[in-house]
Amino acid sequence: MTTEAGPARGFGRIPTSTARPRSATAVAVLVVLLATASLAVALSAPHASAAPIPGSPLDAYDHRVPYDTGVHHIARLAALTAYALMTATVVLGVVLRLRYFQRYVNRATMYGAHMVLALAALIFGGLHGATFVYQPIWRLGALDVLVPFLGGQQRIPVGLGVLGTELAVALGCSIWLQRRLGYRHWLRIHQFAYAAFALVWLHVLTVHPEPRHLDVVALGVALGAGTCLLLFLVRVLPSRSRLRQQYLLAGPGAAR
Repeated sequence: MTTEAGPARGFGRIPTSTARPRSATAVAVLVVLLATASLAVALSAPHASAAPIPGSPLDAYDHRVPYDTGVHHIARLAALTAYALMTATVVLGVVLRLRYFQRYVNRATMYGAHMVLALAALIFGGLHGATFVYQPIWRLGALDVLVPFLGGQQRIPVGLGVLGTELAVALGCSIWLQRRLGYRHWLRIHQFAYAAFALVWLHVLTVHPEPRHLDVVALGVALGAGTCLLLFLVRVLPSRSRLRQQYLLAGPGAAR
């Protein structure tokens, strides 16, 4: 049920039903919950602990388990690259919806770049997950990196990363259902890419204490998350001019 239209003079009151789609509201609630949970984890994490970080080289040394530092560096580089590419994918996806940038760059070019960045992010994310199969201290098998929250070290943080990556893969594959679902319905589903990014960000924040301390990596992670959150709010909260345009096109009779 929407609010009634105002007087004929000016634009009057705008129906609240045009302000926010239901799917966008659901994504907003999910992102807020994840942000709250990550903040609670960050605040509750001890700044100094005698116990080594689970899965770290020191943890492997304490358990007398071999640790491959080369694989560790590959996993770290793949993780940072995947996060940066995922941030760029979200940014370019929002740019695709803004007509202002279409004056300078062809839409087909931006769409192709968006798809390439998304595919590269998934490849590096998959590579990051696969490397942990070769680190015995993590106790992860092939099934553990495919099924979220199944087992291994740090089950919850690792499960969040697996779930976020698989959600991103599913959203990428949904491109083949665009014609069958219709563009508008498909776009509502595709907006859950923000939830996929939030899950990956929560994984980064909880699996290792480095992003919770002030350094270059932490600043990069915070910058990427802040940029995506800002763009998410731009997409979810429509401008006043767009609401007025929708109201004028719908007519006063739509506010019932």
